[in-house]
Amino acid sequence: MAMNQYQRWSVISGLLGLGVAVGGCPQGYWTAAADTKQAAPTAQTAAVSKPAAHSEQQVIAYEVCSEVPGWERPSLETQQQELATNPRYLEGLDQEPLSSLSEKFWTQPVITFTTYGLSARMEPINLSGVWTIADEVWSCYEGDRPDAINQGLFAELWVIGHRVVSIEWSQGQYLLTVVPTGSGIQFIQFERQEADASLPLVVMTGDGQTVSAASGDW
Repeated sequence: MAMNQYQRWSVISGLLGLGVAVGGCPQGYWTAAADTKQAAPTAQTAAVSKPAAHSEQQVIAYEVCSEVPGWERPSLETQQQELATNPRYLEGLDQEPLSSLSEKFWTQPVITFTTYGLSARMEPINLSGVWTIADEVWSCYEGDRPDAINQGLFAELWVIGHRVVSIEWSQGQYLLTVVPTGSGIQFIQFERQEADASLPLVVMTGDGQTVSAASGDW
């Protein structure tokens, strides 16, 4: 039986430990508008140098490199069954650092990334339940984008059960405004304005409600 794209990536990650190869850039659309679907398509290439830090508040353009409306995490029972049959987790899933990662990836509505990592996103995909739609993720890592993320040029957000309205940079942190949708997931990438290990991020709804986020150098 032929392997699907997710299975092929799992094999490559296990053999190489470095994820995808690079060369080129993913296609997407950049937007700072409330409705990301109305933005005109443009091609975006990774920057060759780190953007200068800005002290004044500014709107940050972002790319929705993939989106799955209506997606929900699988049931806890389904998640446990999947991990129990995954060779990556036959040992150590109840030990650190995997136990903490599993709790964060499984529960948080917003997950941030400042590196692509040696696991090539396999732990976030598996432990968050995104394995059910893994084939929808890989377009975010085509071409030179993994290198750009690892060089600190781009950051990435997984936004679950919400839709991004805007991203602003103000006083040394990103202000992410979202609208609750109850389901769906967006994979967001944008140029960084800082060089912190964990993304300095505050997530709010339009009416001022705080939304929790898992931030770290995974």
